[in-house]
Amino acid sequence: MAMTILSLMPEAHRHDIRILATDVDPNMIAFGQAGIYQSAALESIPGALRSRWFTNLGSGDMQAGDELQSLVSFRKLNLIGNWPMSGRFHAIFCRNVVIYFNQETQSRIWERIAPLLDPNAALYIGHSERVSGPAERLLKSDGITTYRLVTRSAGPS
Repeated sequence: MAMTILSLMPEAHRHDIRILATDVDPNMIAFGQAGIYQSAALESIPGALRSRWFTNLGSGDMQAGDELQSLVSFRKLNLIGNWPMSGRFHAIFCRNVVIYFNQETQSRIWERIAPLLDPNAALYIGHSERVSGPAERLLKSDGITTYRLVTRSAGPS
């Protein structure tokens, strides 16, 4: 995502554009912060983008460049624990993780995510996931794996 943003807006690292990447596993957080990937893992990225945003470390590994890394913060987050986020997000990707929880927990997670969405934002979920519970009143489907906040009309006063 950071690479796409920088490709469209090369000066993005100079603006208030941030990506929060979370995981419950501290090893995955450390892996993301290091920004080092095996070259084979980046093969699907066009060569021009790879050479622009990654440095070849010569060991079969490539490291994400400073501009790329500056857009992304990696933090630990347990979806069933306390959430430190207080601001709103323009997009939330919560893909293929909620399916591992029971229905009641899934419903609570969706309900907790909804207030974190900016009014024009989107929630992207996995193909086998569906918003359920009280969040169904807050989020409307905008495609198979995309949801948006329900906008309420002002109505008569």
